[in-house]
Amino acid sequence: MYSELLSGVCAEVDPLPLPSSRDDLIVILLQCRRRLQPHGGHIMTEDLALELDHDRMLLRLCTAMGIESDPSWFTNPLAERGRLEALLREAGVDFRTLDDHRRVKVA
Repeated sequence: MYSELLSGVCAEVDPLPLPSSRDDLIVILLQCRRRLQPHGGHIMTEDLALELDHDRMLLRLCTAMGIESDPSWFTNPLAERGRLEALLREAGVDFRTLDDHRRVKVA
């Protein structure tokens, strides 16, 4: 069900063109991730919309980085997010350090 919703969201034309720069896409994805943090007061449909928006941006970043991904692979969203984030870490994008502003040495 979730993968079908995500496929529909990804198939829609964005009202505003998003940047193709990897750095800009990373910033947008980080903003989406921060909105996903629990603050209370959200209702279920808002939470779902935030997750769909996050995953849509995750897919866009993966595409920009040359990482194979597809909305239909989100039948288990947590597992697919983890897989894609692991591939992004291998490509040099580590959200664990970007989220809290830590720096890690890159080889």
